[in-house]
Amino acid sequence: MITIAANGMAWGQKAVRQADILQAPGWRTIYDSYVPDAELIRELRLAIPGRRAVVYFGSWCDDSKNHVPVILKIIDSLDAPGFQVDFMEVEKKPAHDQEYYVPDQLVEKIPTFIFFIGDSEIGRIIENPKESVLKDMLGILQ
Repeated sequence: MITIAANGMAWGQKAVRQADILQAPGWRTIYDSYVPDAELIRELRLAIPGRRAVVYFGSWCDDSKNHVPVILKIIDSLDAPGFQVDFMEVEKKPAHDQEYYVPDQLVEKIPTFIFFIGDSEIGRIIENPKESVLKDMLGILQ
């Protein structure tokens, strides 16, 4: 389930819908061409009850372009309505010395995928996954 966060938004970020994300040039192509491993999707589906995620990304960011369409495809492949994912688009930092895109979440690099059980953070994928978005998600959520 993809939802739009309406509360707690800070300067320089806005909630967006999946359909809007995939309108960016080239993002739909990456989404359409990515085929997640079916066995890993089955394992992830078993691991997600009670979990949720927030994805911070920038439409101007190449790493976001490479990884956000992939997580969108993973979420769609899970077909798990109880897995809440909020997508927050952030603006470029207005000043070179600004440390965080989202200070209250300590988001320093984009994209950042934060995973939670309830309100407790259980892990992040920051900028680029260690193995792949799918494998890193599975490692965090299991």
